[in-house]
Amino acid sequence: MLVTLVLSTLAAGRAAAEVGEGAPALVTVTRHGGLCVSGSECRSVLRITDSSIVAAGYVTRPLARAERAALLTAIARLDLAALRRHPFTGTCPTASDGTESVYRFRGFAYPLAACTYDLRGVAAVQLTERLLSTLRPR
Repeated sequence: MLVTLVLSTLAAGRAAAEVGEGAPALVTVTRHGGLCVSGSECRSVLRITDSSIVAAGYVTRPLARAERAALLTAIARLDLAALRRHPFTGTCPTASDGTESVYRFRGFAYPLAACTYDLRGVAAVQLTERLLSTLRPR
């Protein structure tokens, strides 16, 4: 019984580390929408921590110091008033089985949902997407 408990605790710890849980995230991106094989809405969470870029199903990669510095600078420049002046005006992709991304940045109190704000010109979002695109599938 004790062995089973220890092994399940270790497995849970490895799973949490794999997706970066417990690490303080600079950025957390939640992608949701569409229909997954399971028959429910698809959902994935990607994280950029102070030291790595992490997502389930992808090989974790280190975050370079220069990348971290650039991301912190871009996050510091987020401006809620400017974002509110530029709302999203199209049809949200989730209306036609597509996905929406919601960005949460450390130190910025408001989640930035792609179907709420026009995020195309937001440097923190652009840099986040560029960094996430470097992940390789397992």
